[in-house]
Amino acid sequence: MEKAENGKNRVTKIFNILFWVSLGIIVLYSVIALFSEDDGVTTLFGGTALTVQSDSMSPTFNEGDLIFIDTEFDVEDLVVGDVITYQMLITVDDESVMIYNSHRITEIVEDSNGYLHFFTKGDNNPTADLNSITESYVLGVWNGKVYSNIGGVIDGIVGFLKSPTGFFLFIVLPCFGFLVYQIVKFIGLMSDFKTQKAIGDRVSVEEEAIAIARAQIEAEMRAKAGKEEVVTQTKKEE
Repeated sequence: MEKAENGKNRVTKIFNILFWVSLGIIVLYSVIALFSEDDGVTTLFGGTALTVQSDSMSPTFNEGDLIFIDTEFDVEDLVVGDVITYQMLITVDDESVMIYNSHRITEIVEDSNGYLHFFTKGDNNPTADLNSITESYVLGVWNGKVYSNIGGVIDGIVGFLKSPTGFFLFIVLPCFGFLVYQIVKFIGLMSDFKTQKAIGDRVSVEEEAIAIARAQIEAEMRAKAGKEEVVTQTKKEE
């Protein structure tokens, strides 16, 4: 009996651990979905993290590193030497694709309409970038924080969670499993409740039967005592 109870407790602990892990994944997924903008960048508390895709800024940061970008900034505060992250169009298989690039500002020019244009260059590139970046395309400015070689891992995890397979395996399936577990647990509780109720009802019936029997015995004893008293009184009168 004790071994069965220990086994039951162990299963409960495992389910609880799986539940909290699943809940953490759901929260992570929800945060990613909630703070993802239309351009696919997730911003939180005025910042975002991006994975470096090339060595164009080496040795400042390298491919696979995770860099942190401040997205709440004023373009007027940007100066030559800052590393900015900006949108740019590239052609992939004859299709235009919007990507993000992070390079260092080498020159800032203001046009006749008052708009700023930033000329950039990768630290590891021999020449400057061909086109200037209009201020409206600047996503943010690098704040100097970088974590080496973990960007690819995080991108892989987040990408998998956002995929249909990852969503099913880590969101739908755990939620369904937890729902089934709660249903089974509820059925078990109801079964225990009915068993305890049946035992209680049986005990109540037994107690009621004992009370009735006791009352009958007491009545019989009182009747017998009354008869004996009448007989005794009759004998005295004779």
